[in-house]
Amino acid sequence: MTIFNSYDYHSNVDYYDSLKDEHNFQILDSLRMDRLYSPRFHPINGRSIIYLRRQYHMQDLRKSTTSLNWLELETNKTVQLTRPIWGKHDRQFYWIKSDTILFLSNRASSKINQIFQLKLPNDLSKMKTKFIKPIQITHYPLSVQDLLVNRQGTRLAFGCKVYPNLTIEQTYARYKKENDNNHSFYEFNKLSIRYWDHYLTGPRYHPFVVSIKQKSDGTYKFSSEPVDLLFGIDSSSPERSVDDAGMHWSFSASGNSFTYVRRRDETSALVWTTNYDIYTVDLNEPEHESVCITCDNLGIDQNPSYSPTDDEILIYLSISKSYDGPDQVKIEWYNVSNSQRITILDHLDKTIFYVTWSPTGRSFFLEIGKEARKVIYRVDNLFNETLLVRLTHNGTSQNINVHPINDQIFVFTHESLLKPTNIYLHSLNRSIRPLTEHNQALLSKVKMCTTIERFSFIGARNDTVWGWYIAPIDSAPTPVPVLFYIHGGPQTSYYDGWDYYWNLQTYASQGYAIIVIDFHGSESYGQNFTDSILGEFGSLPYEDLNLGLTYALKQYPNIDPDRVVAYGASYGGYMVYWIAGQPKMSHRFKTLISHNGIFDLRAFAYSVDEVVFMNYYFGINAPWSNPDVYERFNPVNRVANWSQPMLIIVGANDYRVPETQGISAFTALQLH
Repeated sequence: MTIFNSYDYHSNVDYYDSLKDEHNFQILDSLRMDRLYSPRFHPINGRSIIYLRRQYHMQDLRKSTTSLNWLELETNKTVQLTRPIWGKHDRQFYWIKSDTILFLSNRASSKINQIFQLKLPNDLSKMKTKFIKPIQITHYPLSVQDLLVNRQGTRLAFGCKVYPNLTIEQTYARYKKENDNNHSFYEFNKLSIRYWDHYLTGPRYHPFVVSIKQKSDGTYKFSSEPVDLLFGIDSSSPERSVDDAGMHWSFSASGNSFTYVRRRDETSALVWTTNYDIYTVDLNEPEHESVCITCDNLGIDQNPSYSPTDDEILIYLSISKSYDGPDQVKIEWYNVSNSQRITILDHLDKTIFYVTWSPTGRSFFLEIGKEARKVIYRVDNLFNETLLVRLTHNGTSQNINVHPINDQIFVFTHESLLKPTNIYLHSLNRSIRPLTEHNQALLSKVKMCTTIERFSFIGARNDTVWGWYIAPIDSAPTPVPVLFYIHGGPQTSYYDGWDYYWNLQTYASQGYAIIVIDFHGSESYGQNFTDSILGEFGSLPYEDLNLGLTYALKQYPNIDPDRVVAYGASYGGYMVYWIAGQPKMSHRFKTLISHNGIFDLRAFAYSVDEVVFMNYYFGINAPWSNPDVYERFNPVNRVANWSQPMLIIVGANDYRVPETQGISAFTALQLH
């Protein structure tokens, strides 16, 4: 069904309330969960929030829909504002007035994303209609990919994928001509030719800025011609469409200035670096000239955010190294008027993900990785690290939105290995309470693991290394088999969070114990630990995994050492192939599973979408300049030692680790 139908639509509450008995948690249960995003306060009084809710078709899970939802904080009353229609998705919304929301949606008759407006009644709790019909604001022939609205509701920025030197309409005309001519070939004359999951065939994501105003009937319209800030430049901002344009763009307090991030990738020479720069634009100047404020830094500058009270001040996250290894993320404070730049909290040896201003502009909130947990800190003085206060302690807390009147209050999303995402309220007395319970009926009908433990052991270089133990469900017969999960990255961690894809609860509910090791190179344990993998791609992590498995088998006597399976994706998949070639390690496993893993490092260096990836970890620009660096830890060189059965999973549109890597490994296994 492609339309809303009362016989076809069920919330997961209706579906699970209809089930009589409990059952062990399955991957289908994970897929049936509502996904909650982007909670935002009422912009004036902060007495309610609006958030996004994605729901899935209960019967076959092949359809989904995302709608805007309203919640009153005092009563927890909820209202679904936009009608859930299969295949229709609302995203990136801005509550700019008490009665006005602007958002992106593919509800247009063209079925592509456009800007819509929602006009809210004075009292949503007494809404007379079941849903509010959105008003379409834009009617472009191309999809609008990102949206950001200034605080005053006088300007907005949107993203569109265009040819660098063509307008939206001209780009569409070229698309149409190519389609009419059955155009099926492309010419490339520089790197990169593809990114993540798509080819870079010419069009790029460009930010457009336009003035808007409210008509007499309350609806908004464009009051100027949109300006393409990157017109004529073969570059993107953002690199690809994201769920939050605020990660890459920002309006100043007055709405008269704009900042954006772009990668300087106009020529092939720039693929050797990770140089992302921040540009500012004075929107009152007719030329809309972009001024680079970070071009002196050859590393990554990202997440710019203007002060909510001062047009001259912005903060951003910065990495100083350009290619020879991930550096620690620093918070930079920048004064636009005099180009003064100050690194704040300089001695903070933590993994910083995001910074959110308070409405007063005198403090901000940090989302930080701390020993495999994503936690929230508050900073009341930008230049005094002693005033850094930790507000959450477990799980994954993110997506902060601060109350418009009282900056001690904020909403955020929270999840853990034991619980899916919900929206929470942090109050004045530091109390935290959940606001949403969309998945409660589902959770009441499934049996899941209720026990997770952190453990540590002495790993490579005699360093302390941490891991997770996720227990099987209580009814599992002992001794239990073990899933030895190897995370990807490699410079990430297996965080205490809910995963809708590789959900470890699905294995625990099948009777597996799960062991996860945050090996050398993992983030959130200090920069030295993260950097330790450089030049040690297959050594220190391998040693940690071996020692960690030995420790876990001794520490948890209920697990069966003769029934262990290793499973990894991306770098984890590489490590599975590497383990397969080490007989002393490989024989510890009954079977191995590699999901989009790297099989041949040298071939990977020539085919990976991001050439700079190999510079990060091996320290060389050209693969031919020092081939021995790749061969030292190359799984293809040890295929003769392979002996254990293996499952290989590939994705045809994975251009980070191309499918030929998995096909090559499969060929090796079949030849054996």
